Formats: sequence, structure tokens, C-alpha cells
Amino acid sequence: MKLGLIKDTKLKEEIPLVEAKFTHSLCIGQTGSGKTTSFIYPNAKNRIKLNHGILFFDIKGSEHLALKKLAKDSNRLEDVIEIGKPWGSSINIIESLNNRTFADLLLEIVGNPANAGNNTYFYNEAISLGSNIFNVLKLKYILSKELEEISSTDQYKNANFSLSDIYNIIHTIDTLYSFIQDTKRFIDIIHTFIIKNAHFYKSDKGELYKNIVLNYTNIQAALNYFSKYDVKPDDRSSGDKFEASLLSVISTLSSGFSFMASSSSKYISEKENPLNIVDALQNGKIIIINVRVIPDTILELMLDQIFEEMIDLNLRSEEDKKPISVFIDEAQRLINKDIPLDVLRSSKVDVLMAVQSELQLISKFKTKEDWQQISVNIADKYAFKSTYFGGDHLSSFYIETATLNTFEYAKEHDNKKYRAIPLFLNKEDFYSVEHTFQKEILKLKELQKDEIYFYDVTHFENEREVVLLNTKTKRKEYKKLFTEFQDELIFNQIKLYIKEPFEELASNVDVPKDKLKVMYEKFEKFNKIKVDNTYIGKFKDKDEAFSCAYRIGEMLSVKNDDTDILDLFDSLKMDEFSEELMIDEDTEYTIMTYSDEVVTTLTALLEINGIFIIKNNSEYSVYFMGEIRGYTPAILRLEFV
Repeated sequence: MKLGLIKDTKLKEEIPLVEAKFTHSLCIGQTGSGKTTSFIYPNAKNRIKLNHGILFFDIKGSEHLALKKLAKDSNRLEDVIEIGKPWGSSINIIESLNNRTFADLLLEIVGNPANAGNNTYFYNEAISLGSNIFNVLKLKYILSKELEEISSTDQYKNANFSLSDIYNIIHTIDTLYSFIQDTKRFIDIIHTFIIKNAHFYKSDKGELYKNIVLNYTNIQAALNYFSKYDVKPDDRSSGDKFEASLLSVISTLSSGFSFMASSSSKYISEKENPLNIVDALQNGKIIIINVRVIPDTILELMLDQIFEEMIDLNLRSEEDKKPISVFIDEAQRLINKDIPLDVLRSSKVDVLMAVQSELQLISKFKTKEDWQQISVNIADKYAFKSTYFGGDHLSSFYIETATLNTFEYAKEHDNKKYRAIPLFLNKEDFYSVEHTFQKEILKLKELQKDEIYFYDVTHFENEREVVLLNTKTKRKEYKKLFTEFQDELIFNQIKLYIKEPFEELASNVDVPKDKLKVMYEKFEKFNKIKVDNTYIGKFKDKDEAFSCAYRIGEMLSVKNDDTDILDLFDSLKMDEFSEELMIDEDTEYTIMTYSDEVVTTLTALLEINGIFIIKNNSEYSVYFMGEIRGYTPAILRLEFV
């Protein structure tokens, strides 16, 4: 029932500011009604001032400029983190998924077999294949972490994975076959570890060892699923050995992952150093997600994961929970009927949503009743002008919103109209703040005054270029942009194939370039250290140089307890090469060599451990590109002055 319009000639001016009680809010209004400037901006400004962690879904792809301006006004520009930009942070969307939730994701991106008609078999098999790949990758990741923990070393490579890894596995039958062979080799490593380390069973690490054995059994069982795909390339033409229909299964699964072929996929597939959104929000960050570059299915999954982690904040004390505000425009795209609004309050999480029409939400939730189950947990509702706003389910609003003018709004359970006070932001300020953000916060290179980098999604997809925009002249240039991390990655890939780094590294010492190349190939961690800094000493003859090198090898063995240098030298002392080698009994360390074969043997062993003897004209220099606990090359240098 509608009570009719209140005929006030002068409406009360009031900002629709939502009190931070963590009871959630919804703003409804069509395009041009004023809801962005009158509801979203003022509330975002208020929550930033209150030092909330802010999670903002940028539907338009341009609202990040407004958020940064509001952040700068509150001296919080340094808190801003962007996801979905070449210079921003990335997440690993499947990092916290389990087998069930990943299977749910597959149903969304591949398609529900129930709707596949005659192709039901292929869809069922595709989802089964994807689920089993995920299960094996998850077990490999768990086992690699357990091996690292029980052995207290980093020799077991972290097997973390992302959607990109799954996409690469299912690309063709050959890539899937390679994955199967890699998994077999991994299982062999685990098997060897279990046999050689049975002593852990009755040690203080017994529980961890037993868990490794259990997961080893699980991954063996999981691998059995792939037997039908584990067929050598030459045997696939035989119908007795390989089912040709399996190629269609792989194709069905791969097609569902087609979005991973875009450059934007990296924003959700970071496995080396992914951003944990909830942790960042608890650290007071303002996170802006560029919705335009991420599929809605992934966005919905992302929001589900975020809310699940936010619920876990309940376990913290009140003092340890930082308030969080989540802004979702076009909320019908991201939320579903499982949105846990009823329990987020105790986690100090407030969700502020906006849509153009409530019909969009009813359509998303399939029925009016399903939407009402969510709606009852939204304490504050505001309605700006909307072409459709009526019906029994909307009877809590007493104003015909279709008659409202721009910036006018109504509140739920209120028979008055209000005039909002819009917050207008200057675009010139946007550009100035964006320049400051990119130049001073992100430290992007080569930006001049009035210049900003602009991310044109379509152009970047095609050319891998960003737009360099002069905000004064409006002149645009297209430029390839590399972050500091990408620069380092590229340099590490090509450093062995260019001459300049070696010439720079060998500035003051005469080391043959071919030898210097070997030194840096073997010990990549020193690729930014001038070879001068690994220099130990210079000697007039070969014997003194070998004596110095042996002393370093001995120290390396004693201190690190992880090299076989002493074993080999001890065997030499025991006269295995008695006719070719003599150790001076007076000095004990002087090594005299009479055979090129022995010199070659010793040199190879020393170089394996980072100890190099370089002949410079008539003299010999020793370099140490290794580490000994408590000794630096500078300290060693003093030993041999």
C-alpha cells in the first residue's frame, strides 16, 4: 500500500550516510539518479576517514580515481592497492578452495552436465577430469610443504599452483600426459623419502611423518584415475589402448578455461606472492578490484571466498578485529543467496550495495522469496529514482520512486522524500592524485609531470601496451610497461646471453670472460655482485693458490657440514694419487701438483663448491662465490693477506 506523496515544497537536505553498525545497506537507483555521488562517494569518504579497511568493486573501471582522491584527502593514498592492473597486485583464486568448492567452480565455468543434452557424458567426464587434476595438485602442494617442514630444508620445491597451471595441463593430451609423468616422478621421490626416513616414525616428528605416508597413499590412489589418459603418443592410434572420445573430454574442459588465455588471467593466478585480501584489509588497506577484467563467475567465487575468510575473523578478539567496509555496485552481478550477511556483523564487516532496480536482485535469486531471505538482513535501504519500484515485496517503501527527481531519495519505512547533498569530485584532481599514486607510491618509471599510465583493457590484450596520457595536452602514447619484478625476471632470463653484465661485474680484475660466464652461470645468486667482492687473494704460483683454495674448502666443510671436499682431499692424502700429489708435511696445506689430471680433478671439485682459481698472466687469483656461516669474502681475504 502506498501512502502518497508528501507535498512539501522544500525537501529536507540530508546525506544518506549509513551508520557503521555493520548491519548492511542497499541503495537502489537508475543511471543518472544520483546514487553514485549521493550515496557511494559520501559513504566511502566517511568509512575511509574512520580508518576502515575498504574493499571496493570498481564496476565501471574508472571509480578507482574517485577512491584515490578520497583516500588522499584522508592521508591514506599509501593504503591503496589495485587488483586488475598491470602494475597492481594479483591473487590466487583457488588457493583456499577444497575439492568440493573447486568442483562447484567447474560446474560454473564448464557447464552443468544436466543442461548438456546429448553431450552429458563429455561434461561429466570433463568435470571429473578437472576435479582429479585439482586433487593431485593439492596433494602435491601439501606433501611438498610437509617434506620441507620435516626435513627443515628448502630442497623440496614448493608445489603451489594456480588456475594457470591447470589450464596448461589440460591444453592438449600431450600436456596432460606430461603432468601424469611428472606426478609419477614426484611420487617416486616421496616413496624414497619414506623408506630412507623411517626413523621419523618414533621421533618427535612422528605425526608429521605419518601424515606424509597417508598423503602418499592418497596421491597414489588419485593417480589411478588417470590410467586411461596415461598412453604414450605412439600408442594413441590404437583403439585397444586409447579411447579417442577422451580427446573430446579434454577439449570440453579446456574450452571452459578459455578465459585463461587472456593476459588478464594473471590477476587471479598469482602463485609466487599472491595478495591475501582479508589480511590486507585487516592491515587497513583500501583494495580496489577492477571488475572489467575478471569474469563474473570468478568474481562471485572471489567474493564467496572473501566472505568465508571474513567469517573466520569471529575467532579474533574484539581488539584484533579491524572494521571493514565492502562496497558493491551492481551487486546483482556478484552476490548470491549464500551471502552470509547475518554473521558478518560479529566480524565487524559492513556491506554497502547498490543496484539499478530491485528486480535485478529478484531475477538473480530466481524467486521473490529467496531475495527476501537476504533482504531481511539489510538494515538500511535507500531508493533514488527508479522506473520500476512497486509490488507487494516492496511495500516497505511508501514513496513512488518513479516520480523522484535527480538526487531525491526515500528511506525504507519512511513516508518522506529527501534531497541528497551530492559529493562532486573534480576530474582534474583525479589526474593529479593518479600521477602522485603512480609516481610516488608505485614508483612507476619514466613518468613526467602531468603524465599518467592508463589501462585500456582491449588494447593491452592485443598489444601488451598501456596508454601514457598527458593529462594537460590529452596526448596519448602507447608504451610497454615493465614493473621492477618483471625487469628482474627478464634480466635473469637473458643475463647469460649478453656481454655487458659480465664486463660491468669484472671492472677491476682480469678474469677471462668465458670463465666469468661459468662463474655466474653456476652461482646465479651473485649475479648482481661485482666479482671484486668475491676476490680472496692473489698468489705467485699455483701451489699457493691451491693451498688457499683447500683452506677455504676445509672451512666450508667444517662450518656447513654439507660438502664432500674433505673426503676427496683426504683420499688424496691417503696416497690414492701418491705418485702425482704431495702435501708438504711442514706446512701441511701446501699442495704440489705434478699431473694435469689431478689439477683438473681438484679444480672441478673446488668450482662445484664455488671456489675458483683464475690464472692472470703469471699469477693466480682465488675467488669464493659461496657462503660460510660467520665468514664473508672480506673476512676470508684477511686470512690470506
